[in-house]
Amino acid sequence: MLISAVIALIPTRPAAVPANLGRAVHAWFLDWVRAQDPALAEALHAPNQMRPFTVSNLWGAGRPVRGQVALAPERPCSLRLTSFHPGLSELLARRLLPTPPDAISLAGETLRVEDVTAESAEHPWAGRASFQDLVQRHTLSPSPPPSRITLRFASPTVFRSSGVNIPLPLPALVFEGLARRWNTFAPVRIPPEVRRFAEECLVISRYRLRTERVVFGEAGGRGAYPGFVGSCCYAFRVRDRYWMGLIHLLAAFALYAGVGTRTTMGLGQARSVPERD
Repeated sequence: MLISAVIALIPTRPAAVPANLGRAVHAWFLDWVRAQDPALAEALHAPNQMRPFTVSNLWGAGRPVRGQVALAPERPCSLRLTSFHPGLSELLARRLLPTPPDAISLAGETLRVEDVTAESAEHPWAGRASFQDLVQRHTLSPSPPPSRITLRFASPTVFRSSGVNIPLPLPALVFEGLARRWNTFAPVRIPPEVRRFAEECLVISRYRLRTERVVFGEAGGRGAYPGFVGSCCYAFRVRDRYWMGLIHLLAAFALYAGVGTRTTMGLGQARSVPERD
């Protein structure tokens, strides 16, 4: 099962908190999992592995000023958790969605939980699916896939390649990373040649992007990431039904898997949005 859960929050008092709370959300989420299933939390925290979940930064707070944002009871905010791991998704569906916590503590501040949803009809960043659902919808449909795909990047996104950070949504980087996550957890594998198809047969047709730097706070500036946010439209140069279906499948998977590096710390929150053909 694939789940994207959006948690609606209300700050309990006015306060200033760090603009980047991705690490705090990550810690809170693992603590919540540990309280429900210690063995699962230990497995998710194990080093040198691909993480089968993402978390967002706090969305909807005030604009950053000198590295901080203002929280206020009259300004609702939210955060998002996703999973593409069967055990974790089952835990979210069984525990978090029906019985969410009363409040969440981030950076020493308490935020009251107002609602949790994984229904796309209730929030555009929420959703539920299975790997089989995505395969059926995007590769086995009798209708030809659209000739363009638009991805919206809601949080700073950056790729790590050959030891450097690349703050550009190049087709090969976007779809190779998604395919790698898919092949690690899905029961049906995607051919590795999808990277070559994305690199040679997919082009950026238009975009609306801006640079947004994220600092995680490590000493010496090692925690700074030069990301991008906005939207990017990709067009197919070669309209091969099979490969187009796989690219559309991966674009749909982005809602749950995230794009780029540090997706478990708030970066790379992305989803496909409707594109008129």
